[in-house]
Amino acid sequence: MARLEDAINEIRNQDLRNRVQEEVRKLKSDKKFGLVFEEHTPEVVPLYSAPIKKGARVALKSGPLSEVYRVVKVGREKVTCIRDGEQTDEEQTFGKSEVIAVKRFGEPIYPTLVPVDRVERAPGKASHTLIEADNYHALQLLEYLYAGQVDCIYIDPPYNTGARDWKYNNDYVDSNDGWRHSKWLAFMEKRISLCMRLLKSTGILVITIDDYEFHHLRCLLESPQFGEIVDLGIACIRNNPGGRATQNGMAVNHEYALFMGRSGEASIGRLPRTAEQLSRYNLGDNEGPFEWVNFRKHGADSEREDRPKQFYPIYVSGCSIRIPKMVWDEKCKSWVNIEAPRKSEIAVWPIGQRGEEKAWSWGSERVSSDVSQLEARATKSKGVQVYVKSRVPIDEGRLPGTWWDSTLYSSNESGTKVLQKIFDATNPFDFPKSLYAVKDCLRAAGLDRKKNALILDFFAGSGTTLNAVNLLNAADGGQRRCILVTNNEASDKETLALTTQGFQPGQDEWERHGICRSVTWPRNKFTINGQRDDGTPLPGEYLTGRPITKEKTRNIHQLSFANGQSLTVAQRKHVAKLVSGVTQSRITANAWFLDDDTPASILWDITQADTYLEVIEETVHLTDFYVVTTDTRGFNALKPKITAALPPILVEEEEKRPLADGFEANLQYFKLDFLDPLSVELGREFSRLLPTLWMMAGCQGPLPSATGEGPYILPTGNPFAVLLEETQFADFEQALAQRSDITHVFLVTDSADAFYAMKAELPHAHVVQLYKNYLDNFRINTGERQS
Repeated sequence: MARLEDAINEIRNQDLRNRVQEEVRKLKSDKKFGLVFEEHTPEVVPLYSAPIKKGARVALKSGPLSEVYRVVKVGREKVTCIRDGEQTDEEQTFGKSEVIAVKRFGEPIYPTLVPVDRVERAPGKASHTLIEADNYHALQLLEYLYAGQVDCIYIDPPYNTGARDWKYNNDYVDSNDGWRHSKWLAFMEKRISLCMRLLKSTGILVITIDDYEFHHLRCLLESPQFGEIVDLGIACIRNNPGGRATQNGMAVNHEYALFMGRSGEASIGRLPRTAEQLSRYNLGDNEGPFEWVNFRKHGADSEREDRPKQFYPIYVSGCSIRIPKMVWDEKCKSWVNIEAPRKSEIAVWPIGQRGEEKAWSWGSERVSSDVSQLEARATKSKGVQVYVKSRVPIDEGRLPGTWWDSTLYSSNESGTKVLQKIFDATNPFDFPKSLYAVKDCLRAAGLDRKKNALILDFFAGSGTTLNAVNLLNAADGGQRRCILVTNNEASDKETLALTTQGFQPGQDEWERHGICRSVTWPRNKFTINGQRDDGTPLPGEYLTGRPITKEKTRNIHQLSFANGQSLTVAQRKHVAKLVSGVTQSRITANAWFLDDDTPASILWDITQADTYLEVIEETVHLTDFYVVTTDTRGFNALKPKITAALPPILVEEEEKRPLADGFEANLQYFKLDFLDPLSVELGREFSRLLPTLWMMAGCQGPLPSATGEGPYILPTGNPFAVLLEETQFADFEQALAQRSDITHVFLVTDSADAFYAMKAELPHAHVVQLYKNYLDNFRINTGERQS
């Protein structure tokens, strides 16, 4: 196509060139280039609560949803139908209880939210929401509510392994389906097109996937229809350390997380340093944790010629250091020393291990002004060295890499076993995500620095994303809000069992076995409450991801089987075998063993304890002490003196949080339903629309209830108001003036002029016209608009 366009540009006749270019433009708009796949029969969604009316589309509850009928006659117990879309008048009769109303994707829908349940542990805080629904229609509703407002979308779609792990038009797709890849792409394209409209310009879409569809997904995301989407990186996550066996190939240990920015304004976040990474800062002073590191500069630009002003002598006497008087020779690019060392001092230069001239980490003026941060130390192998206190870097954390191999990312250890604790050792869901892998994906999407972020997961599965958001909020006091969307499909095994027992979708017995009602809702209800419905506290602990500093106690042991001062050197060497890390060849007749490279020390002669204490005051690396003596009273008196003689050892550990503590959070559970547009237009569905208005206003406060009677409503604790009778606007405006918390105002009027006149009087609120705004939004099938 590119070559064709180049050739067109060579046409000299401008009129002809323009006509050919127009025809090519039409061709390009009709034909796909790049990733090409079949569109397939439109997906169909069942409407279990919708009445069966003449003209409605229906399907058999026991059959595939793709076999659609049109109702031509409705009796008391029977319906007469013809096949939809076929050139036939052949009628078929079914029992009313055998059919269900359906909507094809592409037909206008008018969604609403039906409250199912609620858990509340944080009055005054905004609620998370769980929506039981087909995610396509839920996304249409969410676009109406939150277009351009979502900070992060995290999804874990079906991997399309061929193992009947997802449905297309209510039928499981398995490895025998020759169209399974194109079905999956058609399925994903519709949903990604919708979800991209929800993201802020700085928002990030995170998709986890494995090798079955990874390459197809990458190509799909590069399609022009998604606009200026930006590839921010791909993490390869070691989620299965033991490996998943394949029939003929390698064991699979990994999956991927794709990070896609909505625009060039999006940027990847930082991950906090782990407790393991912080553990080396194991000493402390009044400024916090630190470690001693050699004062010589390391890495790039560390040679003398790179930083000539940082090559100078440091005068050392014992542990004290100072900078001599010097003058800078600009011509020679070196310091001229004009002060000789004193008798007790030696000059230490930044000379490397191979004799090369290096540079100190700081300039001489900084050393003079901050000398308390440095220390000189004599070593047997390296002579006198200068060390500086290295502290934890003060920044936003570490940039995520592309290889994530923490043991916490194991889907078995941090996914399946976490669910087993929540559900009392049962395993209600196959292959749940690692809680910590999801949490770190959210952090990498920048949510550490967005404490009021809005997060969406429309393939919610077992509900791990909300669990991770609650854990993030608990660690840093954030007010992030999460929206979960999942269907309520029963597993393949349960579907067979329920069908055998005579149950059908839509019946209570069937629905209570669905994933939303049996896994997603109870998992998050239990984790918020910290207990199951029977009051049993949840066992186990979370790792919060927040490092905490603890003081580590030094180990001081008495070897009471002998008096060390009476042992020969040979006998001492036998005793030294009991001490890890001690080299026997270094054992001598001295009163103690002390080595710069060994964290253990042995005191052979307890009568020399006072002198020993003075010596160890100059050490910082010792963690274990052994006193060889039969004098228990003397040993007990010596222990606190050893502890007092040395600075504390500080260790960084990851904070733990008991599952039984639950979370200060609220969760509202809804089921998606659909309204009759005529009934909405006549104002008969206000009470059923109220949850949608509550959600648009940010899910603040308790879910209100109202019948729509009266001139207006201002629900207590909710930041929105509704004017039902426009003639009462003056009174409504006065009532609004008493509520500084109102952020959203809904005005019921059929007149555009009246709406805009009233809106002009309310400049500080988001103002929406009812019911026109709602009906117009869904009269056009939002899912079919181009991005």
